[in-house]
Amino acid sequence: MLKKQFLKKRTLQIAAPVVAVSFFAATHMTVAHADTMSTYTVQAGDTLWKISQAYHISLASLEAANPQVTPRDMLIGTVLNLPVSSRTSSSIVANTNQINSSSSPTANADYSEATYNSNLYWLAHLISAEAQGTPLNAQIAVGDVVWNRMKNPDYPNTAYGVIFQKTNGYAQFTCTTNGFIYQTPVASAWTAAEDVLDNHENLVPNAYVFYNPSKTASNSWVWDQPTIEQIGPFIFAQ
Repeated sequence: MLKKQFLKKRTLQIAAPVVAVSFFAATHMTVAHADTMSTYTVQAGDTLWKISQAYHISLASLEAANPQVTPRDMLIGTVLNLPVSSRTSSSIVANTNQINSSSSPTANADYSEATYNSNLYWLAHLISAEAQGTPLNAQIAVGDVVWNRMKNPDYPNTAYGVIFQKTNGYAQFTCTTNGFIYQTPVASAWTAAEDVLDNHENLVPNAYVFYNPSKTASNSWVWDQPTIEQIGPFIFAQ
């Protein structure tokens, strides 16, 4: 459930001691020429997202090609299948720390490809964590709530900023505290996230809150928020 106020963060594990490497640390990664290989060996600092960007393939296709891999707990030395035939060697700098931490109220939602990819990644994860199994329009509407906050100068202007924002020490989305945000998104969540970012056909204009009435305490503050729409199991409110 969303809490009031306000589109890959994963860790790598070495066989013996666990070494946490933040995806958002500004690291430099070089990948080998794909003409001579159809696999990639995980190195320190790697994430599926960084590898997919280096090889210009989608994260979804990389995850689909490696169903045996747990993204949050990849071992260094793990051999990944690459769904590509030929790519030139590339060197990338992971600079999403600046992108994801941006919360300037004066910044607008016009953004680069890197920012778009980051927004898409986190929006799909949020939608999947909060709304998987619900109708597609309900999932899109959940994404629209994040979009509405991104467009409002009172809130952060990136999906990451909105999703992980805390107010008075409280998280805005329960999935960021129970860990569900880091689970691999279902396919429909990617579809919904793309719809939110690409089409902007807002299903719930001015909605900044959503909740499932069957799972919400009767004394919760959300019941006092003006209702805008009910879609699927969720009520969307101001």
